[in-house]
Amino acid sequence: MRAQPSRLSTGKELHLLCAGGVDAFEALPIAIRNLGPWTGSKEGEVDRLRLPYRAMLTEQGFTIVYANISKLSLEAPTGPPVLRGQAECPGCKCSGEVEQHGGLRKKTCWRCAGRGWIKAPVGQ
Repeated sequence: MRAQPSRLSTGKELHLLCAGGVDAFEALPIAIRNLGPWTGSKEGEVDRLRLPYRAMLTEQGFTIVYANISKLSLEAPTGPPVLRGQAECPGCKCSGEVEQHGGLRKKTCWRCAGRGWIKAPVGQ
């Protein structure tokens, strides 16, 4: 199933998401359609939407989202989470052990719990 997002032309905060394209937009309640002129956006798959939007869309047939266009994120993130920032643990340098008692003993790193940090992919 396809989802068609639209944005209110007079503002940048009110977004309408309806499933099914033009026919679904015509089937919306008159009060929703007459909020103002709507500007369409690119279509996408309903399966790729974030869970709250997908649930509301299947229950009601449409969803209204109030968010600034720069902060709006309709699609769920794909792929494994990426750690940004430092590429290695500053305490143990990814060895999993830190020095104790001036270097006489080694103990498990308190920052990464001995796992070593996951290095970020190159270019991220």
